[in-house]
Amino acid sequence: MAPTIEPGDWLLVDPTTQRWPRSGAIVVFREPDTDLLAIKRVAAGPGQRVDLDAGHLVLGPDEAWLLSDASTAELTSRGFGRPVDSRRYGPVPVELLVGRAWFRYGPLGRIGRIGGLESVRRSR
Repeated sequence: MAPTIEPGDWLLVDPTTQRWPRSGAIVVFREPDTDLLAIKRVAAGPGQRVDLDAGHLVLGPDEAWLLSDASTAELTSRGFGRPVDSRRYGPVPVELLVGRAWFRYGPLGRIGRIGGLESVRRSR
């Protein structure tokens, strides 16, 4: 999720979130493949259309399309390979949502609200 979320960031997560937040929000969820906790950005929410190489997909009423902020090139240069997100495991059902990350409380030099998609575009 770099540059928005870096290793070592401490996040406040709203666990009362019961439905997918709007597009652009950062969420913590359980990966469908592994059940591990992960952090991604909501790229599309329930009922929205996702364009794919072979056409498009319309998300169900309880599904979201979650993507990493880092590009494939950035991840490859760091030695991580391709992003692990909805491009790999598809739409994520709302029952895997843990909550919306909204504030970084550490480390000291990075304290503050977690920016939306616009702040990521400005930093590139």
